Amino acid sequence: MIKQNISTFLFSLFAIICLGIAAYFINHQPIFTIILAIGCLIFVLFAISEYLYNKNKNVLIKLNSGSSGVTIHHSKLSLTRNLLGYFILIIMGAYLISLVGFDYKKYERRDYLFVAISLYLAIYYLIKLLKTLAKFSHKEVLIINETGITLHSEKMMWIEIKNEKIITTEESSGHSQSKYVVKYLSFNYKRKTIKFKIDDLDTPDYFIVQYLKLYRNRLNKNNFGNHLNQEIKSDFSVFENILKFSDLFSLEEKQLSKNIQNIQFLAKNSPEELIKYCESISEVEESNLESIYYALSEDSENWIDFLSDEFIRLFKIAEKNPDSDKIFDILDEIFCDVEYSSNSKKVVDFLYHKLSHSNDKIRLKALIFIDLWLSEKDINRSNTIIQKMVKMTKDENWKIRSCAHDILSSYRLFNNDEIAIPFQDKIKAKVNNQYEIN
Repeated sequence: MIKQNISTFLFSLFAIICLGIAAYFINHQPIFTIILAIGCLIFVLFAISEYLYNKNKNVLIKLNSGSSGVTIHHSKLSLTRNLLGYFILIIMGAYLISLVGFDYKKYERRDYLFVAISLYLAIYYLIKLLKTLAKFSHKEVLIINETGITLHSEKMMWIEIKNEKIITTEESSGHSQSKYVVKYLSFNYKRKTIKFKIDDLDTPDYFIVQYLKLYRNRLNKNNFGNHLNQEIKSDFSVFENILKFSDLFSLEEKQLSKNIQNIQFLAKNSPEELIKYCESISEVEESNLESIYYALSEDSENWIDFLSDEFIRLFKIAEKNPDSDKIFDILDEIFCDVEYSSNSKKVVDFLYHKLSHSNDKIRLKALIFIDLWLSEKDINRSNTIIQKMVKMTKDENWKIRSCAHDILSSYRLFNNDEIAIPFQDKIKAKVNNQYEIN
């Protein structure tokens, strides 16, 4: 929420700065006053958009029995903002032409090039402005109802739609290296993938996600008997409404605490559904598993069985795909106040075997995580795991040697000579991240 307030504040501040500079130029360069005044209005619209986007982010939608569907249009705020931006560029093009003048007989060779570029700028953005104006007359862009999805008047039935979701990608415009985030509605329809940009719609992405789930659920309720319906409903779990980790920690402290308690409450009431939901997620990287594990780790005494099983399950997935750093990031959120229990020992035993893995990255991650799962009773010189760590100070990979040395040093069980590593390893650790292997 703090981040959200900052973005709204910054856009408001930029608007005030533009207005101040516009006032300064009013008696010097009226054209700059006009451009800056329009810029001020654009920043005001950005601030309003940010405020409205974040205002209802935690609201859950409930459909009335008579609700026939939701119709989504282009955002008038976004369209107006784009129009004003194009208008500034058209004015700039016209202004640049006026600097050269309109008497072409007096033009030098470079003036023709200058005018050509200015004309291109003005005409190109005039065309974009007209196309944007046409969007105001579009009656509907996207419709979601119990029969399916209608996109630009093309009706697609739920029975032919699969894997509907919102995805976020980083894109760059033209030859620019600067990247920006773009959100798409993505789904599979008749053996092809549909991707539709949703940033400029009047309904935010978090509401579209809810509408997709709610109307898909309503179809299932209408079409199937009670027993079958229960099976289908399992695909649309209550846990799907849990925020992703980044969104969860963008909340204010009170809202964060409330959301964590809500996750714990849902898990306590539906432990079997929780297990099914976590195991059903195929794209772990785009999921809300991090939020679930974090919330339940806050109550690890009651959830150590579940967390232990999930840790092992996810580590096995990462083992098959060692390049998936996101899975290891998710595993970081599974933490327990470890006491000597059968479940913590199960994780330790599992990780111990991974300390001999042929893949450097898996060995390193197993070493880092086993340190977190060891109980105080395990930490002694004669323990097999500790002895294995000592051997790892001679590993072929310098990052594993360095990490093993740091962990053993923290235990204060050995003399420096017993766990010594090359001096160059210590130098490398100063300038490199020893906890990651790409």
